[in-house]
Amino acid sequence: MSEVIIAKCGLSCTDCGAYQATIADDDELRKMTAEEWSKMYGGSIAPESINCLGCQEKDETKVFGHCTVCGIRTCAKEKGYTTCADCPDFGCDKVAELWKHASFAKTNLEALRA
Repeated sequence: MSEVIIAKCGLSCTDCGAYQATIADDDELRKMTAEEWSKMYGGSIAPESINCLGCQEKDETKVFGHCTVCGIRTCAKEKGYTTCADCPDFGCDKVAELWKHASFAKTNLEALRA
């Protein structure tokens, strides 16, 4: 079983289509992920942009475009935290907004805090 990568916010990078497509070098999965995200977020995402080694990756060229500008990721990085689980302001408004739509991300971080 491969290592699980938890994003700064608690999402599982290893469950993400962009991560999976990158690791497998799977162009069909890139296309499917781009189509799904384009519909989901009302934009146009090119399959070629679906490349990511996860939120914890230090090389910004290997992180999906949106993730490089994510406010939660930026905040945790600036504070020097691996994830929001390390932050004394755990559950701040910034990450709590995401958790309204992805409660499992909070569960992942709470497990790290335990």
